[in-house]
Amino acid sequence: MRLKSSMKLECAFGGEQLSDLDAVHGKCYLFYMGTSFVTIDGEHGFWMRDGILELWLRLLALHLPEPNTYNSEEVHRVTREIRDRWLLASKGVFSGCVPDYLKEAISTPDGKTVVDAAIGSLRSALERQEATISKNVLNLLAIEGVWRQDFEARRLIEVADAFVELMEGKVADTVQSTDRMPGCR
Repeated sequence: MRLKSSMKLECAFGGEQLSDLDAVHGKCYLFYMGTSFVTIDGEHGFWMRDGILELWLRLLALHLPEPNTYNSEEVHRVTREIRDRWLLASKGVFSGCVPDYLKEAISTPDGKTVVDAAIGSLRSALERQEATISKNVLNLLAIEGVWRQDFEARRLIEVADAFVELMEGKVADTVQSTDRMPGCR
Protein backbone atom coordinates (compact mmCIF):
# COMPACT_ATOMS: atom_id res chain seq x y z
CA MET A 1 0.00 0.00 0.00
CA ARG A 2 1.27 3.41 -0.90
CA LEU A 3 0.10 5.90 1.69
CA LYS A 4 0.42 9.56 0.95
CA SER A 5 -0.08 12.24 3.52
CA SER A 6 -0.02 15.99 3.83
CA MET A 7 -0.73 18.66 6.34
CA LYS A 8 -3.39 21.18 5.39
CA LEU A 9 -3.59 24.62 6.88
CA GLU A 10 -6.93 24.81 8.66
CA CYS A 11 -7.31 28.56 8.02
CA ALA A 12 -7.65 27.81 4.32
CA PHE A 13 -10.79 25.78 4.96
CA GLY A 14 -12.61 28.15 7.29
CA GLY A 15 -13.80 28.09 10.89
CA GLU A 16 -16.01 25.03 10.46
CA GLN A 17 -12.95 22.89 9.92
CA LEU A 18 -11.28 24.22 13.04
CA SER A 19 -14.26 23.40 15.22
CA ASP A 20 -14.39 19.94 13.67
CA LEU A 21 -10.70 19.51 14.40
CA ASP A 22 -11.51 20.08 18.03
CA ALA A 23 -14.30 17.51 17.78
CA VAL A 24 -12.14 14.90 16.12
CA HIS A 25 -8.93 15.12 18.09
CA GLY A 26 -9.86 17.18 21.11
CA LYS A 27 -6.40 18.71 20.97
CA CYS A 28 -4.98 21.92 19.56
CA TYR A 29 -2.77 21.30 16.54
CA LEU A 30 -1.87 24.94 15.90
CA PHE A 31 -4.35 25.03 13.03
CA TYR A 32 -2.89 22.01 11.25
CA MET A 33 -4.90 18.90 10.45
CA GLY A 34 -3.35 15.77 9.01
CA THR A 35 -4.87 14.00 6.06
CA SER A 36 -4.10 10.58 4.65
CA PHE A 37 -4.64 9.20 1.15
CA VAL A 38 -6.54 5.91 1.23
CA THR A 39 -5.66 3.71 -1.75
CA ILE A 40 -5.42 0.08 -2.72
CA ASP A 41 -3.64 0.28 -6.06
CA GLY A 42 -1.30 3.15 -5.18
CA GLU A 43 -2.98 5.43 -7.71
CA HIS A 44 -6.74 5.68 -7.14
CA GLY A 45 -8.30 6.60 -3.84
CA PHE A 46 -9.39 9.52 -1.73
CA TRP A 47 -8.10 11.81 0.97
CA MET A 48 -9.50 11.53 4.48
CA ARG A 49 -8.98 13.66 7.51
CA ASP A 50 -7.00 11.62 10.01
CA GLY A 51 -9.44 11.89 12.90
CA ILE A 52 -12.29 10.57 10.77
CA LEU A 53 -10.14 7.76 9.37
CA GLU A 54 -9.04 6.83 12.90
CA LEU A 55 -12.63 6.75 14.14
CA TRP A 56 -13.69 4.69 11.12
CA LEU A 57 -10.89 2.15 11.59
CA ARG A 58 -11.56 1.85 15.34
CA LEU A 59 -15.26 1.14 14.78
CA LEU A 60 -14.51 -1.11 11.81
CA ALA A 61 -12.12 -3.19 13.95
CA LEU A 62 -14.90 -3.64 16.49
CA HIS A 63 -17.24 -4.87 13.74
CA LEU A 64 -14.94 -7.54 12.34
CA PRO A 65 -16.78 -10.87 12.55
CA GLU A 66 -15.47 -13.04 15.36
CA PRO A 67 -14.13 -16.31 13.93
CA ASN A 68 -15.64 -19.47 15.36
CA THR A 69 -14.78 -23.17 15.35
CA TYR A 70 -16.23 -23.57 11.85
CA ASN A 71 -13.76 -21.06 10.36
CA SER A 72 -10.35 -22.11 9.11
CA GLU A 73 -7.17 -21.25 10.98
CA GLU A 74 -6.44 -18.83 8.13
CA VAL A 75 -9.65 -16.88 8.83
CA HIS A 76 -8.67 -16.72 12.51
CA ARG A 77 -5.18 -15.46 11.62
CA VAL A 78 -6.36 -12.91 9.05
CA THR A 79 -9.05 -11.52 11.36
CA ARG A 80 -6.60 -11.13 14.25
CA GLU A 81 -4.05 -9.44 11.99
CA ILE A 82 -6.58 -6.98 10.54
CA ARG A 83 -8.02 -6.19 13.97
CA ASP A 84 -4.59 -5.62 15.51
CA ARG A 85 -3.49 -3.34 12.66
CA TRP A 86 -6.69 -1.28 12.68
CA LEU A 87 -6.69 -0.89 16.45
CA LEU A 88 -3.13 0.41 16.33
CA ALA A 89 -3.80 2.68 13.33
CA SER A 90 -6.84 4.13 15.07
CA LYS A 91 -5.07 4.98 18.32
CA GLY A 92 -4.72 8.64 17.33
CA VAL A 93 -0.94 8.84 17.09
CA PHE A 94 -0.29 8.80 13.29
CA SER A 95 -1.09 12.42 12.47
CA GLY A 96 -0.60 13.03 8.77
CA CYS A 97 -0.04 9.40 7.89
CA VAL A 98 -2.70 7.04 9.25
CA PRO A 99 -2.04 3.53 7.88
CA ASP A 100 -5.32 1.96 6.75
CA TYR A 101 -3.80 -1.41 5.73
CA LEU A 102 -6.71 -1.88 3.34
CA LYS A 103 -4.60 -3.31 0.51
CA GLU A 104 -3.09 -5.90 2.85
CA ALA A 105 -6.43 -6.67 4.50
CA ILE A 106 -8.19 -7.54 1.24
CA SER A 107 -5.22 -9.24 -0.45
CA THR A 108 -6.69 -12.71 0.20
CA PRO A 109 -10.22 -13.99 -0.36
CA ASP A 110 -10.59 -14.59 3.40
CA GLY A 111 -9.43 -11.07 4.19
CA LYS A 112 -11.78 -9.51 1.64
CA THR A 113 -14.70 -11.51 3.05
CA VAL A 114 -13.88 -10.41 6.61
CA VAL A 115 -13.52 -6.73 5.59
CA ASP A 116 -16.75 -6.80 3.55
CA ALA A 117 -18.59 -8.27 6.54
CA ALA A 118 -17.17 -5.62 8.90
CA ILE A 119 -18.15 -2.75 6.60
CA GLY A 120 -21.64 -4.19 6.16
CA SER A 121 -22.06 -4.70 9.90
CA LEU A 122 -20.83 -1.21 10.79
CA ARG A 123 -22.86 0.48 8.05
CA SER A 124 -25.98 -1.31 9.23
CA ALA A 125 -25.33 -0.29 12.85
CA LEU A 126 -24.79 3.33 11.76
CA GLU A 127 -28.09 3.34 9.87
CA ARG A 128 -29.87 2.26 13.07
CA GLN A 129 -27.97 4.86 15.12
CA GLU A 130 -29.40 8.19 16.19
CA ALA A 131 -28.41 11.10 13.94
CA THR A 132 -25.36 11.78 16.10
CA ILE A 133 -22.98 9.61 18.07
CA SER A 134 -22.51 11.04 21.54
CA LYS A 135 -19.11 12.48 22.42
CA ASN A 136 -19.42 10.55 25.69
CA VAL A 137 -19.60 7.27 23.79
CA LEU A 138 -16.73 8.29 21.50
CA ASN A 139 -14.56 9.05 24.52
CA LEU A 140 -14.91 5.39 25.56
CA LEU A 141 -13.15 4.16 22.40
CA ALA A 142 -9.59 4.71 23.71
CA ILE A 143 -8.58 7.02 20.88
CA GLU A 144 -6.00 9.61 22.00
CA GLY A 145 -7.56 12.97 22.83
CA VAL A 146 -10.97 14.00 24.03
CA TRP A 147 -14.06 14.31 21.86
CA ARG A 148 -15.74 17.63 22.60
CA GLN A 149 -18.66 17.38 20.19
CA ASP A 150 -21.07 14.71 19.06
CA PHE A 151 -20.35 13.20 15.62
CA GLU A 152 -22.88 12.81 12.80
CA ALA A 153 -23.44 9.14 11.95
CA ARG A 154 -24.17 9.97 8.30
CA ARG A 155 -20.54 11.04 7.89
CA LEU A 156 -19.37 7.51 8.73
CA ILE A 157 -21.98 6.04 6.37
CA GLU A 158 -20.36 8.18 3.67
CA VAL A 159 -16.99 6.64 4.60
CA ALA A 160 -18.47 3.13 4.43
CA ASP A 161 -19.76 3.80 0.92
CA ALA A 162 -16.39 5.23 -0.15
CA PHE A 163 -14.51 2.16 1.15
CA VAL A 164 -16.90 -0.17 -0.72
CA GLU A 165 -16.47 1.83 -3.94
CA LEU A 166 -12.69 1.75 -3.54
CA MET A 167 -12.69 -2.01 -2.98
CA GLU A 168 -14.89 -2.48 -6.05
CA GLY A 169 -12.53 -0.41 -8.21
CA LYS A 170 -15.09 2.37 -8.75
CA VAL A 171 -12.94 5.25 -7.48
CA ALA A 172 -11.20 7.22 -10.24
CA ASP A 173 -9.83 10.03 -8.03
CA THR A 174 -6.07 10.29 -7.61
CA VAL A 175 -3.78 11.91 -5.07
CA GLN A 176 -4.11 15.23 -6.92
CA SER A 177 -7.87 15.38 -6.28
CA THR A 178 -9.24 16.81 -3.07
CA ASP A 179 -12.81 17.21 -4.35
CA ARG A 180 -13.96 14.16 -2.42
CA MET A 181 -13.08 13.65 1.22
CA PRO A 182 -15.45 11.06 2.72
CA GLY A 183 -16.90 12.00 6.08
CA CYS A 184 -15.77 15.59 5.77
CA ARG A 185 -19.24 17.19 5.85
